[in-house]
Amino acid sequence: MLPKVLRNFNVIVEGRPLAGIAEELKLPDLERKTEDYRAAGMLAPVSLDLGMEMLKLEFTLTEFNSDVLKLWGLFDAGGINTRFMGAARADDSNAGVDAIEVSVRGRWKKIEQGNAKNSDMAKMKVEMPLVYYRYNLNGETLIEIDVITGKEVVGGVDRSADLLKALGMAS
Repeated sequence: MLPKVLRNFNVIVEGRPLAGIAEELKLPDLERKTEDYRAAGMLAPVSLDLGMEMLKLEFTLTEFNSDVLKLWGLFDAGGINTRFMGAARADDSNAGVDAIEVSVRGRWKKIEQGNAKNSDMAKMKVEMPLVYYRYNLNGETLIEIDVITGKEVVGGVDRSADLLKALGMAS
């Protein structure tokens, strides 16, 4: 069996597709915040789970895009909806295409407009801290994280439900 390779992708910001100008996208790293802990009687430290590190999406466009620039400075931390749509397929003879969709909400933290040079393509890089993240594969939600409400669902299991219930934030 051969690995599935991303064959093509699109980035959609507030319903506006950036096909043809989105050059690269860095999906958020999923990383736990941990602290090593070792107490009396323990043979070695264990990493205690203290939640998650900040989620961040980054993408590069090959133009100074006016639709993206108009979204600069929004007050709402989750005010910009952005989606990554990808199509992955292996080179096996009967390999189907996997539809990957990553939906996020956040706002622009940084727009790097780089250098302008005659006859060179303009590059605009955007950095977006996230308050919401959802990863779908072929229509199935594998991971959904809502930072503000504390929701963390992985593989259909709500990993934060007991904590939120204990805090009186869920029933």
